[in-house]
Amino acid sequence: MNADVHIDARGALCPMPILELAKAMRALAPGTLVELVSTDRGLEADLPAWCQATGNPLVRMERREHCYVGWVRKAG
Repeated sequence: MNADVHIDARGALCPMPILELAKAMRALAPGTLVELVSTDRGLEADLPAWCQATGNPLVRMERREHCYVGWVRKAG
């Protein structure tokens, strides 16, 4: 999936991947697709919960070897 913005949060533990995503999202235009990559398995639960709480749609979530990857579209 081709994202507009990539956030590499590998090695960062909860809550840092979500905090990095939230910081990036504040500066983005509505409709921007963001890819978040993390090694923190908590992302599987944290990202959908964050998306629901903020109204930013979770487009897709997948696991790649030791990483968790999520795509979020900036609401607008």
